[in-house]
Order: sequence, then structure tokens, then C-alpha cells
Amino acid sequence: MPLKLRPAKLSDAPALTDILHRAKASWGYTPDLMAEFREHWRITEATIRSLTVTVAEKDGVAVAFSGVTQQGDDTLLVDFLFVAPEAQGQGIGDLLLTRSEDKAREQGLPRLYLEADAHAGPFYEKRGFTTLSTRPSEMSPGKEIPLMEKWLAPSVHQVSSLDIHVSSAPWKFEITNEDAIEEHFEEAKKRIALLWNGRTLKLTGYHFENGIFKGTCAECSFAAYLAWRDWGAPDASSFNLFGSAILRASDGALLFGVMSERTATAGLIYPPGGNLDPTDLLDDGRVDVVGAIYRELEEETGLGKNDVSARDLLVTFDGSRISLGLVLDVPEKAETVRESILRFSAASREQELSDVRIVRSLADLQDPAMISYARSIARYLLT
Repeated sequence: MPLKLRPAKLSDAPALTDILHRAKASWGYTPDLMAEFREHWRITEATIRSLTVTVAEKDGVAVAFSGVTQQGDDTLLVDFLFVAPEAQGQGIGDLLLTRSEDKAREQGLPRLYLEADAHAGPFYEKRGFTTLSTRPSEMSPGKEIPLMEKWLAPSVHQVSSLDIHVSSAPWKFEITNEDAIEEHFEEAKKRIALLWNGRTLKLTGYHFENGIFKGTCAECSFAAYLAWRDWGAPDASSFNLFGSAILRASDGALLFGVMSERTATAGLIYPPGGNLDPTDLLDDGRVDVVGAIYRELEEETGLGKNDVSARDLLVTFDGSRISLGLVLDVPEKAETVRESILRFSAASREQELSDVRIVRSLADLQDPAMISYARSIARYLLT
């Protein structure tokens, strides 16, 4: 069975306490010190209620967990990050730390803070943390506990162009988890009316070069992507890369779609757009992201390329998602554009949108159904 990430349940408390104790003991602390640690440190239902706790599990068994919470106006505190001894060295701690960074960005927090075990400083240093100060370790006389922080890079980057290619190599995640993916998709089809197992592209590597966003994609089934998404994106080397049509009305307001119940993202709010697929490939092997954006724009809103004016090209990072967004100015006011889109959606066979949300200020970003990358885009454009 594949590795899966999920929110902790209250019933996980005993299993997480066991991981906490065994992971701590793996540093070689004496039996007396560990006996004292076990007496005073445990994960309770109250712990799970008070933190955002993420569990990593294999074969339905918890093997690691992290716990984070907001601290002050700009910081996410990493309160717990422990991996069971039998699961160490497999990148699970790194994955949980990455997802903690994702949580910080989702909440608009630019900084992570933690107090590491006296032995764990190098792990965090390799991942970009720096030591602010230290305090004596109660469990390791003569050693210091590092108090560490990491400032995150901005979520939104303006670029001059895109250069995305597709590799001939298959997506490793899909090959490794083929049977589990098929089973997951069969269950998903029972819940989602319009689910179709087409082909899509997933980003497996990227970098910035002279203002250009360059990347490599692997082709995979939508079923594989859906499993990867629903299992908490356990392959941290891959990203869901997609195009976003960022509509901006003549009065400066942004327009985001509210997805209908007929879609796999029902109720969520974000700019019109969608996954990239093999039909977006150009003859030279590049992915025509801008063309895909215009296609999705017309399919979801009825607006064509001649109805809008292209402006900035934005790359927005949101955990396992990367939005390649094109700001498109519409010459009408937001209410007029919204009414036009709703008329189109009501008359279309797919009816992908149930509503259109007008975003005029940061006060309009409070709805929890608005995906975090949409909030990041709005903050970037409205401030």
C-alpha cells in the first residue's frame, strides 16, 4: 500500500504517543530519561484538537506525524514532528515538514519556528532552517536545544515566459501504486458524476532561469493524479501544474469561479482553469500553457481570447499545486462579467460553475472554500 497523509483523528492519540516515545528513544537516551519523558509527554485528544495534526500511514498504520499551529501574526509553530524508527530514512519526515511549510503558506504565514531535539538540528539546517538561539537540553546534559526558524519564499512570482516540456518517462508514483490507484478511482466514480479517466500532465521538476519558468512533466492518468491528491500528495517531488485564467474586470475586481457539484472540486473557489493534458503539446514538444488557459476560459465562462487582454504571467506556489496564471483584463465591470458567465454556465451542458465570486479587497478572501493559491493571487494583485 502507498504512503498516505491524512488529518489526525482523536482515536489516533495512543498510536501517535507510541510513535512519539519510540522516535525519541531512537536518539539513544538512557532508560531513566525515557521513563521520565514517557511520563510527561504524550499525545492526547486535547493535543489533536488544539493543533493541525497530520498523520503519515502505511498499510493503514500510522508511522509518523506532525503538529503545527499559528503563533503570532506571521509564524507557524512546528510543535511536533516524529517518525517511527522503522520508517526513518525514507523521506517521511521531510515530506511532513514540506507539508507544514505548505500549511504556513496556506495561512499566509511567511515564517516557521520550532525547537528541535538536541540531535535534530542538522536535519532542519539541511532544509533551510537557521538557529536563532539555544537553551540547555534537559535530556542531554551538555547539549543545547536549537531554537530555529525558516522564512519562506514568496508564493507568487511574475515571469516573462514559460518553457514546459514532457518527458517520455512514466510517472513513478503511478507505476508503483497501480492497483491501489485503480481501486481508489472506482470508489471515486460512485461519488462524482462527471469523473472521467483521461490523460493529464504532472510536473516532476522545475527551475527559474532569467525570468523564465522551466519545467518537465510526466504524462499520467487522471486516476493516478486523483489518488495522489486524495492521499495528501505523498510524492513530494511531483506537483499538480495547471493553468489559471485570472479575470480582472474594468473596475479592478477579480472574478473566481465556484465549482459545481458535477465536478471533482465541488464548492471550491478559484480562477477558471484546469489540468494540462497531452492535447496541449505543441509540435516542438513544449506544453502550450497559455493556449490551455484560453481553452479553459472559454469552456467555463464563454469568454474567448478576443474578449480579454492578456497582462502579467504569474507562477503561484501552493504546496503540491503550482498555478501558471495569466491575468486577463475584461473591459466590463465585474457585475456585468459575472452575469454573462452565469448565463453561459446555465446554458452549457457541463455547467462547471455554480456561481462566480467577485473579489474586490482582502476582506473578500475569508471564505474557507477559496483555495489558498487563489488567495495568494488576490493578495498579490490587490495590494
